[in-house]
Amino acid sequence: MNLKRGLLLSLLCCLLLSGCGDSQGVATLRDYQQRVNRVLALDSPAPQLTAAPAFIAKSALQQPLPDLRIDLLDAFATRRCGLDQLIAERNSSLGKVFTASKRLNYELRFLATLQQCLTEPWEEPLNSQLQQVYQQKQHSIAIALNNMLQTDDTLRKRWLGSNSTLTPGDNSGFTESLGALQQLVELKQAVARQDWYSASRIDPEQALETLYRFSFLSDLQYSLRYAASWLGSINPALLAIEPASLCPRGQTEQLTILSTVFRKYFIGEVQAYLAELTRYQQQSWPLLAELYQDSALLPVLQQRYQQPATELQQQLLQHVGWYQQLNQLCPVGLTG
Repeated sequence: MNLKRGLLLSLLCCLLLSGCGDSQGVATLRDYQQRVNRVLALDSPAPQLTAAPAFIAKSALQQPLPDLRIDLLDAFATRRCGLDQLIAERNSSLGKVFTASKRLNYELRFLATLQQCLTEPWEEPLNSQLQQVYQQKQHSIAIALNNMLQTDDTLRKRWLGSNSTLTPGDNSGFTESLGALQQLVELKQAVARQDWYSASRIDPEQALETLYRFSFLSDLQYSLRYAASWLGSINPALLAIEPASLCPRGQTEQLTILSTVFRKYFIGEVQAYLAELTRYQQQSWPLLAELYQDSALLPVLQQRYQQPATELQQQLLQHVGWYQQLNQLCPVGLTG
């Protein structure tokens, strides 16, 4: 009973103490903020994140694909190039409920097979029919691609973000997530080149499975938004202090402590963490931007990934700039 009571009291104390449940990323930022507040007698508030821009509903983005039919006798005639197997796959019970990613892969495999079929001689009217289907499939493949990018549940979950910050120094899942993005970009590039064979060899399910397993990009989005808001909550109070007012008579104990806080906690921990977030964003955003170029979701993704990163850099420049100005006026060697 005493052990249970002790565990319960420990848990209760943990819940009551400020920051007990913080992630390591939040704890790093909050610790520095609290130290600066104490040294400079500031009262900078906790960050208040604004709501992320809403996603467009799936129903507004989903576009129907044209339902092209080939006569069963013609389908039987095309079995020598394998087209009949794809037609049967589409007409199966599973084929009728394809997800957007599976439908895209099917359409690409169909195009690659049909392209090969058209290198063989066919009697009329089958030849004309196959040519017509091929042209129609080429025109509609962009719809299949956009349906996957804009309505797939795994992708939408990743781009909606999370409520967790990344842990400083831990890049678990980043390489895998970046590889999945690269795979989807290569798929889109192959479609743009009308290289149906190469596109059909890239199964989007593999990339989606990776993105499902790793929440890195969701956490990165939240981390960028949180860090930008965090600096935005500290800077107004800090920038309101005139640096010259801190050293009217040269070196002081306050400046000595502030120098330690700056070097050990800002440079050593906070700035290193923000540099990590920036590097992750700089490597992942170009792939995201290319993947969703001309997409209805691109403006939303810009607001979730690009805008917070820009705001973070602007806030960081202001924050470091204040210390640089203090360093010029006070003989403490803060940034020396």
